[in-house]
Amino acid sequence: MFKHTPQAFRASDWLNIINFAPLVYVMTVMWWIPDGDKYSPAIILAILVFFIASQAWKTSQRAENSAKHLFASAVTASALICGTGYLLNGGSISELRTLAALSIFAWLSTAFKLNYWAWLAVIFIAAAGFVTVSYYQYFIEGIPRTHLYYNPIPYATGLATVMVSSLFLAVTSRKLPVTLSAWVVTLLLFSATAMTGTRGVVLPAAAILCTVTIYYLCGRKKLRKTALAATVATLTLITALGAHIFEDRINLTVTELSLIASGNKTSSIGLRLQFWEAASVMATMEPLTGLGEGHKSVYQDLAAQGLVDQKAAAYAPYHYHNQFLDTLVKQGVPGLLALLLLLGLPLALAAKYYRDTPLVLGSIGGMTVLYTVASLTDVPFNHPVTINLFVLSSIALFSLKTESQR
Repeated sequence: MFKHTPQAFRASDWLNIINFAPLVYVMTVMWWIPDGDKYSPAIILAILVFFIASQAWKTSQRAENSAKHLFASAVTASALICGTGYLLNGGSISELRTLAALSIFAWLSTAFKLNYWAWLAVIFIAAAGFVTVSYYQYFIEGIPRTHLYYNPIPYATGLATVMVSSLFLAVTSRKLPVTLSAWVVTLLLFSATAMTGTRGVVLPAAAILCTVTIYYLCGRKKLRKTALAATVATLTLITALGAHIFEDRINLTVTELSLIASGNKTSSIGLRLQFWEAASVMATMEPLTGLGEGHKSVYQDLAAQGLVDQKAAAYAPYHYHNQFLDTLVKQGVPGLLALLLLLGLPLALAAKYYRDTPLVLGSIGGMTVLYTVASLTDVPFNHPVTINLFVLSSIALFSLKTESQR
């Protein structure tokens, strides 16, 4: 179980590595510079020029892949629905620009393959950047919620996504150095994720890490006699490390739940409950087209009617801290269906076409769980950085060259 044998580099792999420059960018440099997400569409257009110039459209270079074609269709559908909503009711131009560029790359990538060692290098380089920044901000600068140039919530989602990828590299590799290195990187990334203080991301990340660790240890024949002890020790270490770093947020959560129980909904969690309640009402107003930018005035009307208190009204949210409700309010039922397709299709495709490739199936499964749970309290598919990371990571995994893949 959980075994993967990588292929060595071939001459053609270098061309494909260049083609995957957008993936390298969104996992590394995008997070390190201000407004880094604005430059990814330009990089994709540059790859388009390179792709044509290098004659990658030749039949000999094309690798037919049904999974990638179907996923490209889903990304394109999302871009079209987002664009239609933008024309009708306004919306986020950065979200539309990101989806449009990604739809182009998704179709171009149907001819790309990615070497295992290139994927490993990208994950480790991305991890080095995330861990260095997070540890520096938390321990040196004393920032209680690490974030660099982005909001702590999408930053945490990016961290946890790389953590999931590293975790499945650890449990599928046949190479001991890779396994050990990936485990170390995974634990460092988990602790860095805890430093963001993002409850909606840390909890699913911890659940994924614990579940996969238990399954991995209990499934190894040589470790069966010591699996229980090793599992307890590993999970104790992880829990202690995460709980220590996350202690303030845990205490805050307990306090906020106590306030809500007493009828006070002005805390962070309480405000979210009010946003969800308002969004549930607003979602029924224009179910076909959504409210678009009009949601702001409608929200204030609901506040004037007393549906939310004055503190929640003053907040005037750009989004409603729940991806599914937020999309339903702004883009209607078509937008919600496009979101569900974009979120769920990669796992369905991985289960159908990559059942015998645990690295791909596990990584996409973990990423899907992470984004689904994160979507309950945030909007990862509204942020260009996390949209880029989800889509390009899925494309890269579908493009991965493995010996077990047909």
